[in-house]
Amino acid sequence: MNDLVQQSSYLIGSLEDIKKLEKKKQARILVISDSHGDYDVFFDIIEEFGPDADAMVFCGDGVCDLVQYLEEAQDNETLRKAVPPVLAFVKGNGDSERYFYEEEISGGQVRRIIAAPHRIIFTAAGRHIMAVHGNRHGVDIGTETLLDTASSLDADIVLFGHTHRPYWEERAISLVLNPGSCSRPRGGMPASFAVITFPGLTDRYCADFFEIGEGLFGKKTFRPFRLGQG
Repeated sequence: MNDLVQQSSYLIGSLEDIKKLEKKKQARILVISDSHGDYDVFFDIIEEFGPDADAMVFCGDGVCDLVQYLEEAQDNETLRKAVPPVLAFVKGNGDSERYFYEEEISGGQVRRIIAAPHRIIFTAAGRHIMAVHGNRHGVDIGTETLLDTASSLDADIVLFGHTHRPYWEERAISLVLNPGSCSRPRGGMPASFAVITFPGLTDRYCADFFEIGEGLFGKKTFRPFRLGQG
């Protein structure tokens, strides 16, 4: 269960769980981006896919949705159990640099501060993962600047958002991925998110994309869809 504490690395989770993630033999990463205040879809994705994930990455524009979930999870064990042990997120061009929420501790209210970095780097199962929103790297016109930054930081997996279009490209043992927008898709693509799994240090990645639909009583549905490599 995630302890919902932000560390100096900007990751949310205990130092013990962050270390465990680094040393795992395999990892499952839930990747979401660009919720833009659609809290209901953000909530439903975490409820369905969070319990089976080793970590979650949010690629910006909708950090308010993440903070709202964290605030509600403080006093709701069911919500808290759905949160992956490690959370990573970055500031989008529509996000603030800091968010605040109230937490009740020993009968008193404590104001918590959540800082949203422009870039975050962490390790999962021996792979170095870099996440950015992408607006500072010109991803609307290509991934060259993004890949140059990733190369200089020895990142094995590069995650970004901003374009609202799902994308993935595998180069040797490196993976570049955009999960798409879970609420405001563009370019004729469906609302979407992704799950990345990878065993070992050199085996290939598995990138699964999920299309979001409308179910009964407002509950979201999730259906796998195939996306060609970029």
